Amino acid sequence: MKTETVQPGPLHTVAQVLLSSRPISWINTAFPFAAAYLLTAGTVDALFVVGTLFFLVPYNLVMYGVNDVFDYESDLRNPRKGGSEGALLEPRLHRLVVWAGVVTATPLLVAMSALAALASARAASTSALAALAPSRTWL
Repeated sequence: MKTETVQPGPLHTVAQVLLSSRPISWINTAFPFAAAYLLTAGTVDALFVVGTLFFLVPYNLVMYGVNDVFDYESDLRNPRKGGSEGALLEPRLHRLVVWAGVVTATPLLVAMSALAALASARAASTSALAALAPSRTWL
């Protein structure tokens, strides 16, 4: 009798990649960012949304998923792996997890940088104009 090996499908692969980002910890990174942003900026704007999205999944995928790739040998001996403490990532998924981290984090980091630069430019312009206001009589 011949036994066939069943290859996991794409849904299994996506689930494993997501599990490597420790979904139970998403709130531990996204909520502090969102709360601090709201307390300091006092508004929900594009930077708030993009930053919160970044700290939900991509940040955790880079932090935990990539860690699982590099700690694979020690994770094999860790009885807590496979649950909320993180996935025991199949070796065939190691490269995919690293790429998924890079591909999901990079556009959000670029967007956050651009949005933050715009906010900084607005603040600097406002400050410069406010400083010039008293001298408007000679402008």
